[in-house]
Amino acid sequence: MKYSHVIVIGVDGAGTFFRQAETPNLDRIFAHGAVSYDVLTSNPTISGQCWGSMLTGVTPEMHGLTNGVVSSKPYPTDSIFPSVFRVIREAMPDAELGSFCNWNPINFGIIENNLGVTEGTGNDAAVTEQVCAYVAEHDPVFVFVQFDEVDGAGHGHGYGTEGHLRQIGISDGLIEKMWEAYEARGWLDDTLFIVTADHGGFDHGHGGWTDGEKYIMFAATGRGVKEGTIGEMGVRDTAAIVLYALGLKQPASWTARVPSGLFEGVEAGERPVFEVPYAYEYRTRKPGVTPDGDDALSAVIGRDRVAAYLPFDGDALDENGKTKTATSGKIYYIDGYNGTGIRLDDGYVSLSWKPGKKSFSLALWMKSDGVTADPAILSDKVWSSGSNPGFVIALDSTSIHFNYGNGKDRMDSSFRLPLDFAGGWFHTALTVDREAGELRCAFDFGQPETAKIPEKFADADFGSGNEVRIAQDATGKYAPLSAVLDDFLLVDGVFTADDIAKMKEFYGA
Repeated sequence: MKYSHVIVIGVDGAGTFFRQAETPNLDRIFAHGAVSYDVLTSNPTISGQCWGSMLTGVTPEMHGLTNGVVSSKPYPTDSIFPSVFRVIREAMPDAELGSFCNWNPINFGIIENNLGVTEGTGNDAAVTEQVCAYVAEHDPVFVFVQFDEVDGAGHGHGYGTEGHLRQIGISDGLIEKMWEAYEARGWLDDTLFIVTADHGGFDHGHGGWTDGEKYIMFAATGRGVKEGTIGEMGVRDTAAIVLYALGLKQPASWTARVPSGLFEGVEAGERPVFEVPYAYEYRTRKPGVTPDGDDALSAVIGRDRVAAYLPFDGDALDENGKTKTATSGKIYYIDGYNGTGIRLDDGYVSLSWKPGKKSFSLALWMKSDGVTADPAILSDKVWSSGSNPGFVIALDSTSIHFNYGNGKDRMDSSFRLPLDFAGGWFHTALTVDREAGELRCAFDFGQPETAKIPEKFADADFGSGNEVRIAQDATGKYAPLSAVLDDFLLVDGVFTADDIAKMKEFYGA
């Protein structure tokens, strides 16, 4: 079985609320189709993560996409997790492909920008008109459509409220127009027509894992689609379904699969497993096995160079006694990488240390369950604006981010985390080398990535006048750092290759 046309229409924030809304057109379109209200989306239930999974066939831990990432960075054209658009383009070089999204970061940051995809953006009604005009004049193999106004109604009125459901009803009418556009071309017998969502919502938001947020509807109709309820399925499986419908093989890196109950005679196989290359074997040493005396990390690096060393073994004191530290808020000492580590839930540690104009380096172990903002690891600035004075080293779901501002201008550099960092320990060694004019960041004792410090900041004072804090910005009120930290080492000067090698040997990594 092979279709000539596939269209996926995604309604942001609709979840499974379709069945509570008035949707006469969807009811008619899918009267003899396959429908499920038990499809699991990605965790966290945020648009960047969920649309990313739908179009790349993998979970957020693998594709690394967040709202911030897709809004600011083009999706890598050589990613080992290609979008469904790239797979189709490589298999069908002359295929007509289209993507029409109210939320344009999908076009910018999830679909590779070198594929010749016809793109459109605008409000939901404008996007619908663009799709209809496109279908009338072209012969697209695959079209992706994203509506955003249902999610806006959920945030504004509350998910599942009359205002939210009314907007789903409006989407129902727009979807009917696209159905009619395919019907006018005589394509319905050779089209797989899909309507789904990225996530639902709870109260006025989403991002959690309640039933209202994590379950979405998936509905499909077309030749060979089995009428009834689809079997176990996740949002990433949409990508596998598109390729199957076009007769194409999915990439070995995808963990998507075609579910049972969607196509006649097709049963879901075992879910594919992809072993991430260069995976690091994360582990936690037994609690209490803590270096001391001359075997301490600060001695290995050289105590004369160490500005602060916080092992976090039951306290937040500087092992060298050089730097005064103070804690504030909720702080917990739990199993760390080496003895105990620190978790700062709405808390932080302040340091009596200033970067000034000198070079400095930071090394630490970190274990994160994933983040949805850009919480600070180390900062002395107000992080509400990147141009505010001072520096911040922050964590997002895919990278370690360094930002400096002088009140007017700013610099930003990001260093992508290991693909398998989520949920496991990873080591970071970051250097701000003022003499060389560059930043260097090494993960798990590997070869450092580098980024240039712009010339305009060559002689800048990286301090802001505020105290430097671990796990918070200068306000003490920013998003908490959702991570456990261990063996926090701050060095005056730069890390050398020999330093990285010594740390690797010290940890037995």
